[in-house]
This record gives sequence, C-alpha cells and structure tokens, in this order.
Amino acid sequence: MASSAAGIIFSSLNNNTLSRLTSDRTVAAIPFACRYRLIDFALSNMVNANMTNIYVVANYKYRSLLEHLGSGKDWDLARREGGITFISPFQTAHNSDNKMFSTHMEALKSMKEYINEIKEEYVVLMDSDTALTIDITDVIRSHESTGASVTIVTSDVPADYTAKNPRAMIASVAGKVTQIAMSASYDERHPELALGIYVMKTSYLRLLIDEAEAYDLNSFTLLLLKNCKSSNYMSYKYTGFAACVSSFLDYYKYSMELVNNEKARESLLWKKEAPIFTRVHNSAPTKHYPGAKVENSMIADECSIEGTVINSVIFRDVTIEKGAVVENCVLFHGTHVCKNAHLNCIVSDKDVIVTENVNLSGNHNMPFYIQKGRKI
Repeated sequence: MASSAAGIIFSSLNNNTLSRLTSDRTVAAIPFACRYRLIDFALSNMVNANMTNIYVVANYKYRSLLEHLGSGKDWDLARREGGITFISPFQTAHNSDNKMFSTHMEALKSMKEYINEIKEEYVVLMDSDTALTIDITDVIRSHESTGASVTIVTSDVPADYTAKNPRAMIASVAGKVTQIAMSASYDERHPELALGIYVMKTSYLRLLIDEAEAYDLNSFTLLLLKNCKSSNYMSYKYTGFAACVSSFLDYYKYSMELVNNEKARESLLWKKEAPIFTRVHNSAPTKHYPGAKVENSMIADECSIEGTVINSVIFRDVTIEKGAVVENCVLFHGTHVCKNAHLNCIVSDKDVIVTENVNLSGNHNMPFYIQKGRKI
C-alpha cells in the first residue's frame, strides 16, 4: 500500500431496522453466509489491505461481538500496538448527560480522543451491515490519484431497489460526486447507492468532526451533503456482489441469493487473493446419514443430517432428524429439527427446537422468524 490507513467499523447503527435479528446481538454479530458474522467482511477487507490499526465502535448488546472477536488473533490483529480497539459509549462518556450514540457522527464525536491519536495518514470508515469483498488498497490508490477530500464507495442501484429506511444515494459525473440524497427506493437522478465505505485523510476527518461540533450536526451523511458542492468528493464504483442488509427481509433474500447464485458466492467468499477470515472453531465434520438428502444448500461443520435439506443455509451444530424436511430456510447454530417436521421459508435463531410433526411455513416475501431458544 502506498500510504498507511487506520480503520473504523461501526457495529450497531442499524439495530432498529433489524430488530428481529438484533434482540440479543449487535448488527455486526449477525450470522451470515453459513459460518461468518457480518463484521467479518469489513474486518477482512481491512486486513487484506494490510491495515493493522482498526477501531470497532459498539453501542449496546455487544457481548456476542466481543466473544466473536476475542483478541483478534483469527484476523492476525492480536498485536502489542494497533490491532483491534473496541470502543463503547461507556469508554468515551465524560459526564452523566452523555447519551449512547445513534448516528455515525455522534459515534465519531464520542471517540474524538482516539481519532486525535491516529498516526496513519488515511482513515477508512465502514458499516457492518453491508457484506462485500472489496480491494481497499485500490480504493485508497484511487483516492490519492484523484486528490479527493472523501471517496465514497458506491454501486449501481437496480430499478427495483427498495430499503426499509432511506440510504445515501449519489449522482456523479466522471467519478466526481455532484449530489447526495437520502432515498429508500430507486431514483434515476441519483443512480448510485453509497455502500457505507468512506476513505479520507485522517486530518480531514478531524476537520469534519470539528465542523459538526461547531454547527451541532449529528448526521455524517447530512454533513457530507452540506459540503458536497464546495468539496472534492469522488465515487468509487464497486461492481461485485454486495449484500446491503438493512432489514430482516433483506437478510433472508441475500441469504437465499448466495445459495442460488454461484457468481455471488464467488464474488463474496471465494476470492483467493481476498479471503474472508472468521473465528476458528475446532469442529467435527458434518455427518450425512444414510437416507439423508441435501440439494443446493450451504452447510457448516458439526451438523447431523438424517432428513432433507433443500435450498437452505445451515450453520454449525444443527440437527435435522429422520423424516424432517427443511426448504428455503436459514437455521442458526444449535437449531434442532425433530422427526417429520417440515420447515419452509424459516429463519431460526440459535438453539431453537422444532418438535416432531410440526409444519411451519413462511413466504419468500415474508419469511417466518423463530426467536433464540424457543421450542416450537
């Protein structure tokens, strides 16, 4: 890499739009793609760019995230200097009136002391709710070559795009950002979707925080919008698979897309030059018993399968007994499906038990969710 960069990962700023999956965890800790957590993609992108000083900003419900990250050794980030620095509101509160942050800028203001200590020339800001595999080194090179104040990673917005909440949409000419707007659906005037990845000089981030404090602004996006016309903002077009998980339905649809779209799996998971790292478990291989039937599915280690699994994502330590049928489902760690049960379009959280002969079915546009630890 031509220049050094530090990373800041926001782990929990979309909890409200993913409430079913975040009742016991932060967004960054949501299981995804059979064996990963959403934060693994942001972390791996940074590690693959040789970034070794990474701040993970959390707000609440971050116990499972802390357990997943541990010392950072699985990402080669267990270091005496740098590595992973975990930041919560309680570490940065200076008085009793300090509230937990709900926006990017509130989080950045709260960790201002940390940002003032960053020695790297550049800083990369990333959200946790978008799973993609991107060459951050190339983004930084592009940022340097254009002389941009901020480089925003974007992708083309499909005509049928909708989101639960408005997201930043970009209009650009020859890569130069001309307009930024907030929208929850496709807008031909702003045909690029911001993917929650921003590159800038560390000194410029400090200026943005100072400006936000001076004008009492708490929205990072609105601050960029305010400065868009007078500053040199550039877009970096990303063309690979990106799962922007802004709602429970998004989560389900992207999980199903990974099962059914080999190009999506190649783009996200199978790049030899950009591996996705995660916490390593010493798990036994999955057992497929005589009579078991598995079609078009992603299955992790340590599972026991005697029944039928079709078009599904199965995480570790899932048991599917004889006669059980699982179709179009996402089953989290420890789910147990008993004999002759039938599940279709279901997302089960951890340690769910589905008893014998139970028949549950959702819809591709309205999947059914089973809470953690429930017995059905």
